[in-house]
Amino acid sequence: MSENSDKAGLFNGKGKDVLVILGLIIIFSLLLEQTIRFYIFGSDSFSYQQMKSIKSAGRSGFLKESENDEIVYELKPNIDSDLKLASVKTNSLGLRDKEYSVQKPENTFRVAVIGGSFTFGSGVEIENTYHSRLEDRLNNESEDLRYEFINFGVSGYTMRNKLATLKYKVLDYNPDLVLFVLDGSQFTDEEYRKFVPKPVKNHFFTSYVYTLISKNKIFKSVEKRASEFTQDQLDHLDNLNQALTEISEVSKDNSISICIVVLDHDYLHLELANKIETLVEKNHLYFANTIPAFKGTNFNDYTIYRVDFHPNAKANKLFSESIYNDLVKQSLLDKPQISKASN
Repeated sequence: MSENSDKAGLFNGKGKDVLVILGLIIIFSLLLEQTIRFYIFGSDSFSYQQMKSIKSAGRSGFLKESENDEIVYELKPNIDSDLKLASVKTNSLGLRDKEYSVQKPENTFRVAVIGGSFTFGSGVEIENTYHSRLEDRLNNESEDLRYEFINFGVSGYTMRNKLATLKYKVLDYNPDLVLFVLDGSQFTDEEYRKFVPKPVKNHFFTSYVYTLISKNKIFKSVEKRASEFTQDQLDHLDNLNQALTEISEVSKDNSISICIVVLDHDYLHLELANKIETLVEKNHLYFANTIPAFKGTNFNDYTIYRVDFHPNAKANKLFSESIYNDLVKQSLLDKPQISKASN
């Protein structure tokens, strides 16, 4: 009897030790997770609502199938929510922008901006995006002409989505100038021909310890990541050239100036941008490049947070200044506009 009691006591003692150890492991894991979250997101890491907003556009519930098969998908109208720590609102026509009439008002210089997540402004308040800054600056400088920069950017848009947006949506707005933005996602695509909605995910329960490691933010150098991106883009330059030919035809047929914008905050991609510029000139289109503005800067200073490379408000400010200078240099902000492809 006493022997069984001794065994039971021994077992109970070990069981308590195991529970204590498990408890300590759980506490340590939670503290580590919160420490990493604070390292990445700062004080926002203590807010359930803010952490819940940190999700991809594809899992945000903001997207819907487009009636146009070539556009594939677009933003839902009248969204009022948050994404990646920033508020997101769409207008009645499903653009992340203020309300603009489709018909262009008199005495207005209208610029349509087509792009992916950098142009959508992922993780940035709309007033801090580069196109909003450009609109504000030009309207402050102009005495007799009103400028409109209309944001057609949608996260994840590839060349196919952007081209279709240009042909079947943008032209209805009668723009004087189109900024056709290349922002890194243009070649990630082409097998996806249908929009398949993904379930909305609450990323509050994501492990950012795992994310920090799995995204190679610790073990892979910036140079390595940049070279992999550059090589992937170089492998698709023939596809880009074909798309630029189509864009040039749209420019010529509609007498609209179209400026191809390399929108990037990583100076290590400059060689790629130079090759793109050669193709743009070959297709008689205008060109702007934001990369030189980031020479000598620290890439991580210009991202929304440490596990997401999307440009922050500080980067968008440099974007706007760089694009402004390129547009002025090429006289693209003056009426009347003449398509370069027609020359």
